[in-house]
Amino acid sequence: MEGARTTKSRVLSHGFKKGSSIITNAANHRNKRWVFNIDLKDFFPSINFGRVFGFFLKDRNFALDPKIATVIAQIACHHNELPQGSPCSPAISNLIAHVLDIKLNKLARKHRCTYTRYADDITFSTNEKEFPEAIGRLVRGSKDKWVAGDGLLALVYRAGFKINHDKTRMQRRDSRQDTTGLIVNQKLNVRHEYYKQVRAMCHHLFTHGYAYSGVRHKPVSNDTIDGMLTFIHQIRKIRSPTLAANDPADFFKLEQPGFSKLYGRFLDYCAFHGMLRPTIICEGKTDNIYLLSAIKRLAPKFPALIDTEQKVPMKIQFFNYRSLTAMFQELSGGGDEMYKLMKGFRERMKPFKQVASHPVIMVVDNDKASNGIFSYISAVQSGAPVSRLDPFHHVFDNLYVVPVPTTKGVEAIIEDLFDPMVMKSINGRTFNPSNKKFDLTKFYGKNEFATDIVAPERETIDFTKFEPMLRAFTDVIADYEARRAAMLKLTPATAMGP
Repeated sequence: MEGARTTKSRVLSHGFKKGSSIITNAANHRNKRWVFNIDLKDFFPSINFGRVFGFFLKDRNFALDPKIATVIAQIACHHNELPQGSPCSPAISNLIAHVLDIKLNKLARKHRCTYTRYADDITFSTNEKEFPEAIGRLVRGSKDKWVAGDGLLALVYRAGFKINHDKTRMQRRDSRQDTTGLIVNQKLNVRHEYYKQVRAMCHHLFTHGYAYSGVRHKPVSNDTIDGMLTFIHQIRKIRSPTLAANDPADFFKLEQPGFSKLYGRFLDYCAFHGMLRPTIICEGKTDNIYLLSAIKRLAPKFPALIDTEQKVPMKIQFFNYRSLTAMFQELSGGGDEMYKLMKGFRERMKPFKQVASHPVIMVVDNDKASNGIFSYISAVQSGAPVSRLDPFHHVFDNLYVVPVPTTKGVEAIIEDLFDPMVMKSINGRTFNPSNKKFDLTKFYGKNEFATDIVAPERETIDFTKFEPMLRAFTDVIADYEARRAAMLKLTPATAMGP
C-alpha cells in the first residue's frame, strides 16, 4: 500500500506518515513561479461512518467482510465522523483521500504542476508562465483574489470533500511564498514571525524566569521552546545538507549568528541556570552511567538524589553531551572543556536575571589533568590553597566542583572507585581506561565498560566507594539551598523568579 501512495517514487500525501512531514511537503514547492494553496473544509468530520465502512468493504486492497468493516468503522468513528485526536483518524483519512491524491496529481501533471497534500492542506506549484485555470483562476476584475478552478473543484467535490474558499490563496515568486508554514521561495526557511516569537519567548524566560505565548499570555514550557528552536535548526540544516558530514563547528560558523547565539543561551539556561533539578556535569558520557548506576543502587541511602516512590524518581539531572551541545554550547566533553566552562561560566550566565534555581556540580578526576581546574578555584578564592581531599568546593554563584575521592598524595580517576573484579575481560580483552588510542583487539575502553558491564550489572556491583561522592552531591544541594535563600533576601522581588 505504501508504494501505491506514490507516483514515480514521489510521495503525494505527507501528513501522519513516517519519513514525511511539513518539511518534505514544502520541499516539493521550493523555488517555483506560482504556489497555489487550498484547504479541505472539515477534513476529518467530512469522513463519516458510511465512507469508512464503504472503503474497507470495497477497496481492493482490503475487501473486508461486512461485519469486520462495520467493527472498524464503529471503532474509528464518533458521532458519525472521524474525530480529531483519534489515532485512527489520520491513517484512515489518508487511505480514503488517496483516490483524490491520484486524481489531483493527474490533473497537476497534465498542466505541468507539482501536487502534494498534508492532511487538509493541498498545494499546487509550477514554473509555467501562466497558472492553469483548471486548477486556480483569478477572479474577474480582481488583482489578487484567486479561487479554485473548475477542474479542481469537480475532482474535490466528486471525492466527497469540500473546499474552504476563505483559505484559498495564490503566492507569486515576487512575494513571500509559504507552504505548510515554511517559506519556499528559494531555500526552505521558517517564517520570520515564527523566529521573532521564539526569540521573544526566550527573552522573557531569561529575564523573568518563565515564558508565555502571544495568545492571551498563556505560559509555555521550556520543552515547547526547545521544540521550536530545534525545528528552526532542523529547517536550516536541511538548507545546507552538505554540512551534515562536516565538523559541527563548521555548521556553527555558517548558521545565522543571531540564532546560534540564541539557541546556545537557551541550552545554557536549561542546563545551568533555570533547570528544574540540580545539574551534574561530568567529563564524559561514561561517567554519567557510572554515577546514575551508583545512585540507583544506593537509592535508600540518598533520598535527596532519588526517590523510587515517585513517578519521576531522579531529583538531579545529568548534562548530556550531544551534537547540539557541541554545536551551540561548544561543549563536547573532556577535562579541557570542563576547565573552559568554569572560566566562562559567569559570562554564560550574564543574560539571566534571576537567581539560579539549583546548583551545577562539576565532577572531576583527581589527577594532573585537573590541575588547571584546582588552580582556577584557588585564584577565585584569592589565592587560598585548595585541598583536593575536600568533598566539594564552591567556586562562585551556583557552580561547585566535586573531585573523585582519594587519599593524600594519591591520584584518582572515577574508574578507581570500582572493585578491580568488576573490570572483567570481554571476549578475551582487558579493560583500558586511557583516553588515548589503543589496540581494540586486546583491550576495551570506558564506553564498553559502562554500557556492557556497569549498567546491566549494577545490582551486583559494590558501589561503596562512590558513597563519599554521592554524599558530597547531597551536601552541595543543601549548601546551595542555604546560599540561595540568603541571596533572595537581598535580591529585589523581580529577580526571585516564579
